[in-house]
Order: sequence, then C-alpha cells, then structure tokens
Amino acid sequence: MRYLLLLVALSCIVSAQCSGSISQYVPAIVDDNSGSLVNVSVGLAPGDGQTYVAVWPRTGLMAQESMQLAVAYAYEMTGKEPSCDVLIDFGAMPTTGYIEGPSAGAALTVMTYALLENRTMRHDTVITGSVDSAGAVGPVGGLYEKASGAARMGASYFITPVENVYEVFLLQEIEERYGMTVLQARTVEEVAGFMLDNKSIAQEPLTAIKREMPDAPAYDSSSLSAFTPVASAMVTLEQGVIGRISGEDNESEAVRGFYGNEVQRQQKLLELGYLFSAANEAFLDYIEVSTIDVILEGDVDLPRKKGEAGICLSGIKRPALTDSNFEWVIGADLREAWAEDKLNKTEINDKMLADESYVAYHELMYADAWCHVAKGLVEAAPSGGTAIDESAWKGIAEEKIEEAGGLGISDSELASRLNIAQDSYGKGRYGAAIYDAVYVIENQASDEAENDGGAIEENASVLVMENRSSLWGRIYQSHAAYLYAENETAGAYRAARFAKGLDEAAAEMAQAMEPAQEITENGAGGQEEPQESQNGTVFILGAIALISMLLFIVAVIVLTRRSHGSNGQRPGKADGAKQKKGRV
Repeated sequence: MRYLLLLVALSCIVSAQCSGSISQYVPAIVDDNSGSLVNVSVGLAPGDGQTYVAVWPRTGLMAQESMQLAVAYAYEMTGKEPSCDVLIDFGAMPTTGYIEGPSAGAALTVMTYALLENRTMRHDTVITGSVDSAGAVGPVGGLYEKASGAARMGASYFITPVENVYEVFLLQEIEERYGMTVLQARTVEEVAGFMLDNKSIAQEPLTAIKREMPDAPAYDSSSLSAFTPVASAMVTLEQGVIGRISGEDNESEAVRGFYGNEVQRQQKLLELGYLFSAANEAFLDYIEVSTIDVILEGDVDLPRKKGEAGICLSGIKRPALTDSNFEWVIGADLREAWAEDKLNKTEINDKMLADESYVAYHELMYADAWCHVAKGLVEAAPSGGTAIDESAWKGIAEEKIEEAGGLGISDSELASRLNIAQDSYGKGRYGAAIYDAVYVIENQASDEAENDGGAIEENASVLVMENRSSLWGRIYQSHAAYLYAENETAGAYRAARFAKGLDEAAAEMAQAMEPAQEITENGAGGQEEPQESQNGTVFILGAIALISMLLFIVAVIVLTRRSHGSNGQRPGKADGAKQKKGRV
C-alpha cells in the first residue's frame, strides 16, 4: 500500500510538471504572399519527450523537422532529460490550411524552454528564424513581408536572423515608418535572453556582414567552357551597378565594400570551375545591389523599370532549334518565360508606399536579370547542326506536366513553376515546358526526402559523384558539387537530383527528335534535302526503274509469242491487251 501511494504521488508530481501551455504570435506568409501573424500555442502533457502537432492546419515535412529540432534544443537548454510530450497547435491559419518551412523554429524553441522552466515571455516581440541542432538562428524567406505584418499588428520589436545587406536597407524603411525596432540574433540563447530576461542583443555594424571566400576543391569544368562567357557576363553586370554607387556616406561605403567582396567570391568560384555557382551568386547580388541603388538615391521609377524589362525581352532573337543548340535555346526560353511571368505578376500603382515600391522594384529586377541571362545563352548557343521539329516533344511535355500536376503541390514556388510550364506548353515551347515540369517533379521529391536527414546525406554523396551528359545536367551537377563541398547537403541533394532529372529528360527528347534539314553555317536552312536523304531517293528510283524495265521485257516476249502463234496473225496488238501494257 505504501508503494502504491508513492507511485500515485510521483505520478501527480510528473503530471503537475508536464502541464500548462504558452501562446505567442509568430509571423507567416499567407496565400496572397502578404505577411500575417499566427497565434501559436505550445503545451505539455505527461509522456516521454515526443512532439505532437495538431492535425489542422496540415504541416509539411520541413516544418515537422523544424519543430522536432526546436523541442530537442529547448530540452538541451534546460539540461534535463525529455520527460514531457510537447503539443503544438497553430490555431486558425489565415486563408490557408497548410504550413511549410522552418521559420517558426526559433520562436518554438524559446516558447518550449519558457514552458519547461515555468518562465514568462514578453508579448511585444515577434520572432522569425529557423533553428539547427546547435541552437543557431538560421535564415528564412519573406523577411520584408513578415516584418510588415508584425509592424501592422503593433509589435515593438522584430527579431530576425542576421540579414544580408539588401534586407537591412529594406527593413530600415519599415522601422522608420512604423517605429518598430528590428533586432538580428545569431543564437537561440540571445533570443531567450531578450524574451525572458530583457537582455539586449548586440548588433553588428553593416560593414561586418561580409562573407568568407569559398574554400572548395577545384572542379573540372572543361566540358562547360562555352558557359564561361555567360557566367562572366553576370559578374560584370553586377560590377557595373556597384560602380554606380558613388556616395561618400557610411552606408554607401558599406554597400560597395560588401558587394565588392561578393565579386571577389564569384571570381574565385570561376577560377575553381564552379561556373553556375558564380553566375547564380552574381545574379542574386545584381538584383539586390540594383535595388539598394534606388533606395540610396530615393528615386524608384517602377513604370520605367517595367518598360525596360519588357523592351529587353522583346529584343531576344530566338534561333531555329537544331540538334546542336536546343539545350541552350531551351535555357533561354525558360528564363524568358520566368521573366514574363514576373512582369505580369508584379503590380505597381501610384499609391504605393516607399518600402512597397522598393519590393516591387526588386521583383522587376528578376525579370531584368533573367532577360540578360537569356540573351547570353542565345549568344553562346553553337551555330550549325540539323534542324529539329519541337513538336516531337509534345507528348513528353504532356506526360511530365501531368506527372507534376498529380503530385498535390502545395509549395507556392513549385506551383508557380508548374503554371509557367503549362503556359510554355500552350505556346508550343515544349522543351521549356519539359524542363520546368522536371524541376517541379524533382524538387517535390526532394521536399519529401528531407524528413530523413540520414537518407539525404547518403544519397547526396552518391548523386554528386555521378557524371551527367546533357548541358544543363552538367551545369547543375557542378553546382551540386559546390554545395556539397560547402556542407550544404540538402541543397546539394536537390541540385544533383534535378541534374539527373534533366539528363533523363534530355535523353528522351533526343530520342524523339526527327531531323528535318541541314542548317548552314549562317544558321539558315535551305530547301534541299540532306545528302543522305538524296542518296536514298536516287537508290529507290533506280530500283523502281530496273524492275519496270524487266516487266517491259517480259511483256514484249509474251506479245511476240502470241503474234507468231497458230492463227497466223501479224505482229501487233494482242487480243484483249491494252495499248500501253507494261508502261510505268
């Protein structure tokens, strides 16, 4: 009886320790890409340290993994063994029934820690940022939208991961308009200190946000030498904008210093053979520094920028497809389609606030940058080759789009790419439709695989070592190798998987191609058939002539025998025979 009472008492103590809940607003991006706040609740229940999430709204694999990391690190902060189950409820999500991404990780870590330690959190602050197993606060998307949502809801502070230079300038505009203070945090401990103990978070100056030079092994890019001018041109384009920032104030100097360092990174990547990686960094930096330039000048002309991008796109001269250039042309078609989609979706009006106009300008710069890349790919495309009929790929495009459409896509970026693939299909650009559909298929598969980090690690190590045969397969494979060298395993797996998918699609397309006519060195096709086709035609006609001659000889012999028969008739027309018997 004594032991039974002891067990009951211990059970009551555990139940008391594993009880209670805490709520906090966290930022979210909703269906219309605007920022909003969601009231998240974390509760405790007797158990053995499991993490449970309410069935509605549904949560993606990346979000689930982020929650598990958050709870695990919260227990690590307490120094206690997991003894309670953690229950997470996102409540009523505005206009959506699906949650994906790791951006609530830092907030959930601090909330769980406060609940386990029976501490009270301040409620004038909104937190965004992922968390890893070491407690580092990592980058997330949509900072501007999330900060705007927090400011509109009256938050006094907004805690973010360490931002890049563009984000710093953009969020400064929100701080000035709403009076909200933006704080950058590197660790969950810093966030917890602020939220629970009112400790300040030290802020680093803008000049301290430079990235280190890449430290990756050299990559053999000899098979991609034709892509070098495209990558170098993107770096040069970025340098041109940096050169336009001429102010002598601290902010201008910081921008020049940061992006000057970025150019050095990209030049180093080019030297190491990571051509696409260098071009990709330069592409994003070109967009950001161009937007910062108009922020510093305080002069943003959205109609003019939209018009410039449209003129650029109208200047793309698409060459005829051949078996030599089709991958280059498809690459240009893709970027042209992305740019047109961005122009169509970026709304501008005269009533936009300053920070809203800067965001719109940033979006239009994507169209601008994609147009430049598309032109570069067209210029790099080899001349000559045998013309191909793109309609031969129509069936493949239908299959890929149907496969992608049946995956139940919830990610907004993938859904957008699927829509673009469908638009390209409608325009008869089946190659671009195939490549975009493959992107959706492979990235959806990568999302699903990320719930098992061990599998990602193992598969990435195998995929990045494989050889690729298609142009874009080799290009993305090189980027996968760079990401893997930088310990960005998930990104490497994603890029390598996409590279493999592109290889398989290119092989299908090559098999379906039917050569139509030889292209001259000037790229113009004549009316004559290829020599091989002419030779075949001559052989067939000769054979037909020989057979006709033999038939004629046989007919003559038969007629002659009939004319010298027992009836004594003269040679001439046979009874019942047609005058032109045997004539071909």
